[in-house]
Amino acid sequence: MRKLLVLAVAVTMASLWSSPTRAEGGSELEISGNVTTVTGWQRPTRNIGSGAGGILRDGLVGATAANVDSFGFFVDQVELDLAKSFGENIRVRTDLDFSPHRAPAAGGVTLEQGYITANVPAGNGVELLVGRFNSGIGLDPIDRSELSTVSFSSAHRTLLPHSLTGARFGYDISEATRFELFVVNDLADNAPNAAGTTDIPSGGFNVIYSLGEEGNWVKFSGAAGPEVGGVKKQLSFLGDLSGQFAATDTLSLGAEGVFRQDDGRDVASENAQYVGGQLKATYAFSDIWDGTLRYGILWDPDTGKAGRAPAANAFTGGPGLATGGANATYGGVGLSAAGTMHSLSLATGYQIADGARLILEGSVDVNRPSAGGTGYTPGLAGAFAYSF
Repeated sequence: MRKLLVLAVAVTMASLWSSPTRAEGGSELEISGNVTTVTGWQRPTRNIGSGAGGILRDGLVGATAANVDSFGFFVDQVELDLAKSFGENIRVRTDLDFSPHRAPAAGGVTLEQGYITANVPAGNGVELLVGRFNSGIGLDPIDRSELSTVSFSSAHRTLLPHSLTGARFGYDISEATRFELFVVNDLADNAPNAAGTTDIPSGGFNVIYSLGEEGNWVKFSGAAGPEVGGVKKQLSFLGDLSGQFAATDTLSLGAEGVFRQDDGRDVASENAQYVGGQLKATYAFSDIWDGTLRYGILWDPDTGKAGRAPAANAFTGGPGLATGGANATYGGVGLSAAGTMHSLSLATGYQIADGARLILEGSVDVNRPSAGGTGYTPGLAGAFAYSF
């Protein structure tokens, strides 16, 4: 009932905001969004060794035991995006996500984005953004409706920050190159008004280079801050290199590599390092039918050093991780033990109508803990997404 009330209020405000009297001095209100539903199944085998395994482990299903089936129908999200410009230099935007699975949604409602931008006519144009915004780091988009698969990559949901609260400076160095620099409360900013873990903010950057043809780009991103439980001198930092390329008119290739380190809480604790990435190929069989093959890897190399405490595994903690929401936090549910996880997915998508898309995916995650043993988590899922 609460979700319906919030949605009704949002739609009512949108209609009032877009009325002729409110439109004076500004543009018409832009309304867009998506409705995404998912159904799927997964079954971890013995020696699973990983909390990240499974096609449904990106915010739909929480931790499961070995040899236990998980199946269900899920409303991943109903998203309502509102945007409006005031003159040529001021723009506001709000993205509301209604989802029972996206931690840490209060009553199933999450503010994915909510910001004001001011464009300063200097050089090629300076953009100043203040509020809550998507980090822009990595190969995967923030919304499942924009994926060519049903599931997000394991690197996206476990290693990268997603929605952050702070300020971002953007500048187009040239027609092909854009630079973004942001300062935020912290990289685990999982609530719109969450205070930082310390009184020192975290920060990051994106450098995006377009390769001529539309959809071809390379991006280098980095982020760092005192994210380790309020200890100011102990830092977390990451670097991510990703890109997407059109090899032919029908074949698109994507690649991503990321390294992350979370410092130990003190000199007696080992620093925790993580490596992840993905390779993805999407082939268009026709204007309405395509297929995607994706390989992903997560590697936690920290097995412990003599005289030092084992690394505090950042994959297994933090607020809002009960369901491992894909949009939840910097560092979702992850390997939970040193070792590797290899993921292989095969998906196909069909464009039913303009804006309506059906996606089917089969996947298997192979977990190999350093302590020994191999586990498998096969799964099947389907998604129906409508964007408007």
